[in-house]
Amino acid sequence: MDAKKDFHTLDDLYISPFTSVRYYDDNGQPRYRPLERNLHPTGLYAADLLLQSLTLGRGSLSDLARRLGCSSRDLSGLIRCLTGQPSDQFRTAYRKRLVTDLLRFTDLPLPDIAARSGIGRKRNLHLFTNLHFGCTPEELRHRIRQVGDAGRFGVELRQSRL
Repeated sequence: MDAKKDFHTLDDLYISPFTSVRYYDDNGQPRYRPLERNLHPTGLYAADLLLQSLTLGRGSLSDLARRLGCSSRDLSGLIRCLTGQPSDQFRTAYRKRLVTDLLRFTDLPLPDIAARSGIGRKRNLHLFTNLHFGCTPEELRHRIRQVGDAGRFGVELRQSRL
C-alpha cells in the first residue's frame, strides 16, 4: 500500500469562501443563489473546524487550539496526519488558493482580500504574492482572471460561522 495515497490533497480539503453563485434570470439580470459547500470534508470535528477557520481567514493555530482544548502542536500533527505535509506548508498552500480565488472571482479591494484570507493587511498581501507568485496582487488578478470571472461568486467578508 502506498502511504502517499492515504493522504488528503488540498483539493480534498479546501472549503470555498464563496457563499453564492451568479446566474441570469429570464430578463438577463444577474442574480445570486446560495452555493452548496461541503463544510465537513473530513468528518472529523477538529479537522473540519480548522479548515473552516482557514477559509474564514482565522488560521491561527493557537487560537483554535485554545478553543478545542489542545495545543498548537496537536493541530500541526493533525494537519500532518491528514495531508502528509508540515502544517506551515499546508496552510500556505491553502492561503495561496484562497487568495487566488478571491482575486480572480471578486472585485474586493486588496485590504479586504488580505483580511479575508488571513494574511492581515494589504502590505502583507503584497509581500505574500511577490514571494509566492512573483508579482503584485493587482498583477496576479489580471493574470488569472478570465472573461466573466469577476462577480461570478458572492462572498461575505466576515462570517461569524460557516
